[in-house]
Amino acid sequence: MIWQAVEAVFVIFLMIGAGVFVSWKKWVSRDVAKVLSKIIINIALPCTLIYSLTTHFTRELLSEAWLPLAIVFIVVPATFFVGELFAIIFKIPKHRRGVFAVLFSFSNSVFIGFPVALALFGDAGMPYAVFYYLANTTAFWTLGYHAIRKDADYISGKHSKVSALEILKKLVSLPIITIIVMFIVILLEIRLPNIILVTAKYLGGLTSPLSLIFIGCMIYHIGFRKMKYEKGIGVVLFGRFMLVPAICFAVCMLAIAFISPQGIDMTLMRNVFTVQIGLPVMMHTAIVSELYGADVEYATKNVVWTTVLSLISIPAYMVLFQFI
Repeated sequence: MIWQAVEAVFVIFLMIGAGVFVSWKKWVSRDVAKVLSKIIINIALPCTLIYSLTTHFTRELLSEAWLPLAIVFIVVPATFFVGELFAIIFKIPKHRRGVFAVLFSFSNSVFIGFPVALALFGDAGMPYAVFYYLANTTAFWTLGYHAIRKDADYISGKHSKVSALEILKKLVSLPIITIIVMFIVILLEIRLPNIILVTAKYLGGLTSPLSLIFIGCMIYHIGFRKMKYEKGIGVVLFGRFMLVPAICFAVCMLAIAFISPQGIDMTLMRNVFTVQIGLPVMMHTAIVSELYGADVEYATKNVVWTTVLSLISIPAYMVLFQFI
């Protein structure tokens, strides 16, 4: 299993390398890469969700989903507040403390998370990856978004108000809507026509390769010159790859010790959550930082560093699972 994990991670990085290559060859510009992200978010990912949830979710499993949902909706926001505490302890400059906390706590659950879940755990791991995606996305567009805007205000000397309606608009994306609709379909035990499932399967198959090619394109356009190490990156790496996964792992182990709902594979849940929360930082951190004027250079450095070092961290998690 350890070799399979290493092999899967190398396959993932070869696809990221393909993205770097096509950008280096000027076949894909930064604007084209943004189009790829729209195809992923609005077509490929919803189709992946339709097929995976229909194939591996049942009404009984969904009725027991309160536990994994409770775990991730507690752990993910909690790690954000741990990140804010670490920003104070390690004296991170005030103009980047919000970005730091976001980098520390939220992972790239779409562009890397789903491909990794499929590669390491197969379709059976996708429901748990979906649960994590829900919590990660919700926390990012509420806590994280507000923190980045606060940094931008500190830098500009202005004060902007983030409304509840603005946050709601960020949350109402096609993947989130797809998940909600599919939960209703599963609860009502509605059988989707085969033509929809087959189409969803083929289009959903684009999610992993396109996501990883997109990551490669963005790394190329960010530039490897931004790999230069600076103060604060080491703390992000410690949180991203060690402390935050350890917190998630510990909470899952407590749940395994005291709660064992039928229909939930607790060990698979623990493993998927630990890997998902320990992935590279969320790409949207750099995008939102650039959009509003926060410390985008610091964010992009961490995107590159954590993406490259996940080549080591992901197999390390799989090795750990062999002994626990």
